Amino acid sequence: MVESFKDLSLDLNFDTGVEGSDVTKKFYVPVLQRATSYDRVAGYFSSAALSNAARGIAGLVRNSGRMRLITSHALQKYDVDALQNFFSSEEFAKKLSLEFETSYNRLKDLGDAVSKNHISAMCWMLKNNFLDIRVIVPVSAELQNLTAEELEKFHPKFGILEDSEQNSIAFVGSINETASAWRRNIENFEVFQSWQPGFDAQRIESRKRRFADYWSDNIGVNWKTISLPDAVKIRLIEQYAPDDFPYDMDEEPIPSPSSGLRNYQKSAMQAWIDAGRRGLFEMATATGKTRTAKACIESTMELGGLLTLVVAPYSHIATQWGSELKKHDPYSVSSSWRKDIPELALESERGWRENLTIIAVQNTAASSEFVQLMEEIMKHFSNFLIVADEVHWLGARSYQPAMMKSANFRLGLSATPSRYFDEEGTEEIFDYFGQIVFEFPLREALKVRDEKGNRILCDYEYHPSFVDLSAEELESYRELTKIINAMVHSKNAEELKKKINDLRIERAKIVKSAVSKIPELRRLIQLMNKPIKHMLIYCADESQLDAALEILNEFSLSVQKITGQEGSAPQPMYGGLSERQHLIKTFADGKLDVLLAIRCLDEGVDIPEAKTSIILASSGNTKEFIQRRGRLMRPYPGKVLANIYDLCVLPEDPAHRISGIWENEKSRILEYSEDALNFDTIKSLIARM
Repeated sequence: MVESFKDLSLDLNFDTGVEGSDVTKKFYVPVLQRATSYDRVAGYFSSAALSNAARGIAGLVRNSGRMRLITSHALQKYDVDALQNFFSSEEFAKKLSLEFETSYNRLKDLGDAVSKNHISAMCWMLKNNFLDIRVIVPVSAELQNLTAEELEKFHPKFGILEDSEQNSIAFVGSINETASAWRRNIENFEVFQSWQPGFDAQRIESRKRRFADYWSDNIGVNWKTISLPDAVKIRLIEQYAPDDFPYDMDEEPIPSPSSGLRNYQKSAMQAWIDAGRRGLFEMATATGKTRTAKACIESTMELGGLLTLVVAPYSHIATQWGSELKKHDPYSVSSSWRKDIPELALESERGWRENLTIIAVQNTAASSEFVQLMEEIMKHFSNFLIVADEVHWLGARSYQPAMMKSANFRLGLSATPSRYFDEEGTEEIFDYFGQIVFEFPLREALKVRDEKGNRILCDYEYHPSFVDLSAEELESYRELTKIINAMVHSKNAEELKKKINDLRIERAKIVKSAVSKIPELRRLIQLMNKPIKHMLIYCADESQLDAALEILNEFSLSVQKITGQEGSAPQPMYGGLSERQHLIKTFADGKLDVLLAIRCLDEGVDIPEAKTSIILASSGNTKEFIQRRGRLMRPYPGKVLANIYDLCVLPEDPAHRISGIWENEKSRILEYSEDALNFDTIKSLIARM
């Protein structure tokens, strides 16, 4: 038997949006579960409110109860100026249909068990006469071409519920029928109960009479009450109403954000939460940083009213984030973001979005116009979370504005959060995101097995291959070293810091681009087992890439360049993939033997099929090597071992091992081979040189 309202112990006054006040749990759901009718007047309505009280709405349906809703037109600002014959049924149907469909398209893909079905629930209730909606509009909208600000507002807010024993409850206050009003905004309402002594029963009867007037269009000459047009109702029912009510009559379990995570990923998420939801994850490539960050986002969504900005270094990585977060209906920044984000702000203000996730590439995220729009939209949310993928990029001066101070929650992801030769940029990152709250180095990751007992990463062997500098290269290296040393020891060393750094980079390019690396590439290819498949080759510049391409053509290998200039937008000619995605898929399918890369394929690209790489453009930048090694270490059927060939400079004449060339190369080789299966062999080899 359904319990009555008298079984409840309700407060007389409720405040939403303040700590400890779960009004949905303490009032909305238990009252609806016992109700047989629900009459509601609200200035704004959002179908997301149905997800907020899914159990209660399910109880109302189970009790064969009926909901009647009176709400305002809630017109979007950019619609109002075009209104002329607004109350003609066709035009009005079109406008309302647009409102509902906008809500549906924005919210339909929400993935947790409670939220994802609220549009379907509303349409099912319309179809089966559990819900009736009427809309109150000002007559002035028909008579004058007014702006949204000039239109009169319909703002009464109250609700009346009855149970099977004819007990009544009314609530009156500032609260709208939106998810944000019930969970996020600071609102207040009073509760009246018909069986209580005093004047509660009279107050409830007064509200019932007022509702009846609104419902029957008895509200004076300046307003009209309009039934939901049949054209809108039929369209909603036909397109969105399921055969069965989409909510269980009992409480549906909501999966934990941590479900499906590996133990170390759960530890990372908990460490971040314990640190006040701020910090950095320093996790080896291919250990699931994105998956862990997704769980962090979802756990923060449980707090209610979350704006999330994911900042990615490149468009293809932003696309991967869009796929990863698909069930949360993220907005991926496109060329129309200047128009789209204000529209999203309006939807958020009206409660159509309980949470909002935006994905942007770092150059857009750092622009002043984008930052300003984010500062505006965040006002409609309780919390603002910034997630920075490959966070080391944000330390660059041009990208630092993307680290918005208004974000109270912050998460940075990288296998290498410190920046190479940029202490100031590194300091900016750590000042903003906080300290490293979780570390998971490659050595630990190589020991981990998944739920099926398989290793999560593939073992690798590291093979240094030695070349010399030409006489001209050696001379250029010496000259640059002299200039650098003179600057370092000068009185103006601090002022010359940037110039010194630029000269060091120029000197490093001599080692990276050594001409002797090309014949050594030919030798390596000749010695390798054939056929050669799924190989990545990293080059220093276009000149080295073209020379390497000539060598590969000698062996009749199928090769494609990846230089960063490839298109990132989906194209029909590639079956809806971007040019870059198409090339990588072709490589993965075995239709390309080798990818030749410059300044890309380092970060955020999943190519688990790749099993061999040759690094022509090696450097002392640990970040660069770690990222490149990560491309090879993802497991793949039939791949038992990855091989990395690193072309290193070792002048044959010991007298030419100047300015630490060999010391630098030796240190790098030992560091890069440290986690390789053949480390002991490499260590012995280096010791003999």
